[in-house]
Amino acid sequence: MIVVASVLGVVCFACVAVRLFYMQVINFDFYQEKALSQQTRDKTLTPVRGTIYDTNMKPLAISASTEMVTLEATKIEDEEQGLLIAETLSELLDMDYDEVLGLVQEKATYAVVKRGVEKEVTDQIREFISENDLNCIYMQPDSTRYYPFGNFLSHVLGFVGTDQQGLSGLEAYYEDELSGTPGRVITATNAAGDEMPFAYEMYYDAEDGNSLVLTIDEVIQHYLEKNLEMALYDNNVQNKVAGIVMDVNTGGILAMATKPDFDPNEPFTIVDPEDQAAVDALTGEERSAKRTEVLNEQWRNKAISDAYDPGSTFKILTTAMALEEKTVSLDSRYYCPGYKTVGKWNISCWKAGGHGSQSLLEAICNSCNPAFIEIGQSLGIETFSQYFEAFGLRQKTGIDLPGEAQGIYFNNMDATDLAVASFGQNFSITPLQLITAVSAVANGGTLLEPYIVKEVIDSDGNIIESHDRTEVRQVISKETSAQVSDMLEQVVSVGTGKNAYVMGYRVAGKTGTSEKKAKELATGVTGLRISSFVAFAPADDPQIAVLVMLDEPNVYPVTGGITVAPVIRRIMEDVLPYLEVEPVYTEEELEQKDVSVPGVVGYERAQAESTLKQNGISYRVEGSGTTITDQIPAAGAVVSSKAEVILYTDGEKPDKLVTVPDLTGMSVENARRTLSNLNLYIRATGAVNSSGGNVVAIKQDVEAEQKVAVGTVITVDFSDLDQRAE
Repeated sequence: MIVVASVLGVVCFACVAVRLFYMQVINFDFYQEKALSQQTRDKTLTPVRGTIYDTNMKPLAISASTEMVTLEATKIEDEEQGLLIAETLSELLDMDYDEVLGLVQEKATYAVVKRGVEKEVTDQIREFISENDLNCIYMQPDSTRYYPFGNFLSHVLGFVGTDQQGLSGLEAYYEDELSGTPGRVITATNAAGDEMPFAYEMYYDAEDGNSLVLTIDEVIQHYLEKNLEMALYDNNVQNKVAGIVMDVNTGGILAMATKPDFDPNEPFTIVDPEDQAAVDALTGEERSAKRTEVLNEQWRNKAISDAYDPGSTFKILTTAMALEEKTVSLDSRYYCPGYKTVGKWNISCWKAGGHGSQSLLEAICNSCNPAFIEIGQSLGIETFSQYFEAFGLRQKTGIDLPGEAQGIYFNNMDATDLAVASFGQNFSITPLQLITAVSAVANGGTLLEPYIVKEVIDSDGNIIESHDRTEVRQVISKETSAQVSDMLEQVVSVGTGKNAYVMGYRVAGKTGTSEKKAKELATGVTGLRISSFVAFAPADDPQIAVLVMLDEPNVYPVTGGITVAPVIRRIMEDVLPYLEVEPVYTEEELEQKDVSVPGVVGYERAQAESTLKQNGISYRVEGSGTTITDQIPAAGAVVSSKAEVILYTDGEKPDKLVTVPDLTGMSVENARRTLSNLNLYIRATGAVNSSGGNVVAIKQDVEAEQKVAVGTVITVDFSDLDQRAE
């Protein structure tokens, strides 16, 4: 028995020794971590996410202090207390009851109930804790992302998830810079899991994220978004609109937008009621998949992620290629009978009957497809393709945003492919690729890499990284650049881009209207078009380029010269003065320039007349008094220089209302005369100086049949509806 007992003792001892060896040597790390987890509590300190500023340091995305609600469910005393906690927290935190109950029943030592909770809510939770003597609910410092301007710049900024991690846009691309490094607080706990006062504690500070300073100018972005929103609804666009404003000399993006947009504060809210209805009509996995599809489309930045056939806007690049290679000259001539035969295909011009004989300048002003087929043929497949690549169109631009598409080019280009490619069909590029290439034409021939973040700064404001002009390659010469710029200015002055004309500024640009053949074949729907316009200004010293594209406008006519050119004009009218680009007026423009009416009420008659004469404003006087007692229009009103101001000397102006007429379809002169007969004034905008024979009013800021006071100024927008506006 003694021997047996001894053997058993040795065996037991050996087992214990082996077990100890296993625990202390082989699995030491595992058991050490388990012991520490039972003896310490580890809390995460959330860093403050970096701010995103516009170029003038206006905050566009900020993080505000909030709190995180956590639960130590192992300390819940009984089922009744657990149910009370689940009911109260779900109500105060606006959460699903079953979700909170699940956290209660998991009995975890640490669980995040909700992040980003406002202080007014956590104060109510603290009151609940105090009233019920709870020691299982905690609040920790946290931060929440806010976008103070709502939908503004949403596709560029992107948004963060509930864990404050960037999910799209700049928030995702610069996640490592913005997020910072979390801190930790490690404290000792007793056997009950409570923190021990005056015991072991280690504190590791959180490192706040770096901030971004963008090239985006908040004012220019506002101008772009305002005009894109107007274009979206005026043209009943079915598949979004997109626009970009670029600094042609640096590659910096001054503005970029897609409409419709979304609110990054509520990114998972479906904006389009029809899309929401389509989701609601489904159930289960189908519903989930449809919702994901809709949201991804809602967040898609069309300016960089959607490739399209650029249409006639590409003729800018075809012209630059041919002039640079000297396969054409300014003296070249082309004959257009209305079509061009290539192989077995007759490729039509947009103008029935053709343009006849024309110069290179006339061909680009007329946007003549047969002429550009000849220009493309003069280059040949190999040279055309080499320039296509040199302009950066066969690779991504490298912009610092996620989701950039690359476009599609021909694998084995043949003669027919070259013919249609010369006027921008049957290949696809993104709006960003096109405006980057056109900016190279504008700036003297240098292709630049576009960028949107100019500086990364730390929490103390120190610059730790900066971005500037990055040259990719010289594509064309300065001489070719100047020649193309001069021709594109004529496109806006007398060609298909007349509706983009801006008084006092030399705008160069090109219209585009491209077909969506693939979608037409797939859906059976015909007449699907993309209308677009790309421009830069001033033509003789370019500062900015602007591109706007409308995907499937549902109006007639659908051409870029009619639908998009006015949008470009309005953007240029807003942006160029803001950038302090001085206007230079011709004598003809000075005669038609709008004037601001000075205030002369209270002046002696002679002094008032002298003031108006000095400003080149005609007038008439009503009454025989010597002092001006009233005037129409009021001081500060902006009216046509041909307007006649009425001065009153025997009391106030007539106190009556007049009915605003419908001016749609009227010429500038007819609209002016119609309003003048009612003692109303016109401010004419748009193609008022066009040489075209079909310039008519298309919109007025005060609707017809409204009652207004005499002297009211009506702003009327005019467009040249000449069908040359391709």
